[in-house]
Amino acid sequence: MRAIKVVMSDVDGTILNSQHQVSQRLKSAIMQMKEKNIPFVLASARSPEGMKQISQELAVVNSPLAAFNGALVIKKDQIIYSQPLVKEDVQQILATLKVQFPKIAVNLYSENEWYVNRMDQYVKLESEITQIKPVIKDLSLLSETRPVHKLLLIGNGVEIQTVKDSLEREVAASALYLSKDNYLEITHQEVSKEIALRAIAQYYRVTANEVMAFGDNFNDLPMLQAAGTGVAMANAPLEVKRAANRITKSNDDDGVALVLEEL
Repeated sequence: MRAIKVVMSDVDGTILNSQHQVSQRLKSAIMQMKEKNIPFVLASARSPEGMKQISQELAVVNSPLAAFNGALVIKKDQIIYSQPLVKEDVQQILATLKVQFPKIAVNLYSENEWYVNRMDQYVKLESEITQIKPVIKDLSLLSETRPVHKLLLIGNGVEIQTVKDSLEREVAASALYLSKDNYLEITHQEVSKEIALRAIAQYYRVTANEVMAFGDNFNDLPMLQAAGTGVAMANAPLEVKRAANRITKSNDDDGVALVLEEL
C-alpha cells in the first residue's frame, strides 16, 4: 500500500451505519491514526453544522470539513475553499419557485448557516432529523449579500421532479440532483468532492496520491477517482465499486475501520 498522509471520508452510508451511528471500532481506528499524525477529514452533502456532532464523536474537530458536496471546505472559522452558486441563478430559482411552485420548501445554506423563508412541515421534519434550527429570513434579500453554497428544495416527489425539469431550462451555471425522491439539491456546476479533495491535499501540503478516500455513492465517484487510494463500500452501487482501487465491507460491518486499522 502506498504511503497515506490524509484520509477523507463520506459520512452517510460510509462511516455511519444504518442506525446513523459511528461505531466504537471506528473511533478507536481514528484515534490510532491521530497517533500516527494522519488527519481524518469528513466530506458530505451536509452542512458544516450537520457534521459537527459527528466530528466531535470521532474527536476530529481540528480537521477541516468538506461540506455541501465540496462547495465549502472550512476549518472552524477558516474558509479553505468556497464555490457558491452564481447570484443570478439563485435569484432566478427563487423567483420561479415563488410564482410557479409556492408550496415548495426552500432551504438556503450559506457557510455555516441554514436559512428558510418559512417553517412548514418539510422544514420542521428536516430540523428534527438534523437537530438544527433554521433562521427565518427573506431569502431573496439574503442572497444578494450572502454567498449561497447550496439550495435544498423539498416537496412531494412528483412536484419536485417537475421543479427540476423546469429549473434545468432556466439556470446555466448550477447543478441539480435528487438526493431523495423529494429532495432537490442545487450547487454550482463546478462543485465536486474531487475539488474538495484537492483543496484538502493542498491545505495539508500533500499530493492527491497521498490521500485515501472512502465513499458509497455516485457523488463520491470524483473523490474516489482523484485519491491515490479510493475505497468503495460494499453497499455502494456497482459503478462506484468499479471506479475504486479497493472495496471494503459495508457501513454496517465497519468497512472504514477495517481499512484504517491497516495504516
